[in-house]
Amino acid sequence: MKHNWQKVVNSGRAADIGLLLEGTYPFVSGGVSSWVHQIINGFPDLTFSLIFLGGAREHYGGYKYPMPANVVHLETHYLMENQRISKPRPAHGRVPVFARIAELHEKLHRLQSSDLNGLMAALVRELGRPEGLDLKAFLHSRQAWTQICDSYTRFCTEPSFVNYFWTVRIMHMPLFRLAAMAAAIPPVKALHSISTGYAGFLAMLLKHKRDLPFILTEHGIYTKERKIDLARAEWIVDPRETFGSSLDADVSYIRRLWIRFFEGIGRLTYQAADPIVSLYQGNRQRQIQDGAESARTQVIPNGIDLQRFVPLRSNRPAGVPRVLALIGRVVPIKDIKTFIR
Repeated sequence: MKHNWQKVVNSGRAADIGLLLEGTYPFVSGGVSSWVHQIINGFPDLTFSLIFLGGAREHYGGYKYPMPANVVHLETHYLMENQRISKPRPAHGRVPVFARIAELHEKLHRLQSSDLNGLMAALVRELGRPEGLDLKAFLHSRQAWTQICDSYTRFCTEPSFVNYFWTVRIMHMPLFRLAAMAAAIPPVKALHSISTGYAGFLAMLLKHKRDLPFILTEHGIYTKERKIDLARAEWIVDPRETFGSSLDADVSYIRRLWIRFFEGIGRLTYQAADPIVSLYQGNRQRQIQDGAESARTQVIPNGIDLQRFVPLRSNRPAGVPRVLALIGRVVPIKDIKTFIR
């Protein structure tokens, strides 16, 4: 069923909640999207501004849900679409800004969370600005080149410099697009992201730019799911894998670099969010392990009244064969093959 959401695009009305969504609602059906739809409909007295982030436009079809009456704004962005880059010219990179970037990378590399908020708040003021750190400075300044070369020399263990160089570029360019979005998103009173990743990073930017409350609610743990995706990603080419090296035993450097990237932006998101909500204690402990402060975390379990189902068990006849059931989307992240085995 197709649903028309076009009338809410660029409505210009301020919203109570800015809801940041990556790869889910309203274009993808499933548990997370249904949960988001319930949240919006469950608070009819609040208005919502929806910011959808996707990879490429062709990966998404039409809207999967009817438009709630309290959605006053919707905008969609596709981070992996080709971005027009100007012809390379020498660019000025401010030394103090790149020094703060180096400090941030050092803290993330060492899994330190101390003062990440203060450091990131200072960088947010510079990100995307010509007099601070814009895309041209990242792509063409001597300071950016020097920093990439230094990181390659210090940390890189195997791939060619060309592979490393383009990986770093591709990895970071969406962050500049997110900075541009943060400058243009209509006013909201509070932020709610349902994941870390790019949506969480955008929420973190908005929090620091506009001094807004930021709620993070994770249905699943984004960083863990990206690790699973990256372990299987065929677009990451590693010479050892060509000769049959096991990923489980020895993950390639480029895969580890991508994993650390998502761990890093996850850590920045956790440091900016309060509260940080998960479904059960296992996920809460994972959030703390990945950089969330324990005092900011809490568990809100799925609202299932287990007592309703007790009569079903007592009324079950004898001799019913054992049946295993999986309720979920048939997609790689659900690991259907393991369930069948």
